[in-house]
Amino acid sequence: MRPSLCLEGSRQKGSEVIDVLCGQCHLYKDQGNDVGPILTEINRKSKESLLYEILDPKAAVDTRYINHKVALEDGNIHIGIIDSETDQSVVIKKLGGARIQVNKADIKEFISFGSSMMPEGLEANLNHQEMADLLAFLQLGI
Repeated sequence: MRPSLCLEGSRQKGSEVIDVLCGQCHLYKDQGNDVGPILTEINRKSKESLLYEILDPKAAVDTRYINHKVALEDGNIHIGIIDSETDQSVVIKKLGGARIQVNKADIKEFISFGSSMMPEGLEANLNHQEMADLLAFLQLGI
């Protein structure tokens, strides 16, 4: 993906990449879902830093965005990040932004994956120009 750093990106086309690829978990201004880190102020980072974080999302994950698996006694399984927790319940934010509240008494297994919800290899869905477009959009600023 290094060649994408040398290409001129289209912010408009980058907006489309955000919608298709990133919007399930990330919010950028009014686009997407508030699951993972909000990307609105990410424009302060260099294109190189942004590319690295996209290519290796597990390298520097904020502990607030660690992926968890919650298996319930009834057989249902929820995977996502912990949104909130009390003595009686836990709220899981799932891919796409859905929030599920689970009573702790109903939990059979609660596992931390110790890594980001963002999958590695996401760039396999992009060519160099699309990555350049995404980077241009992310550097657009507010």
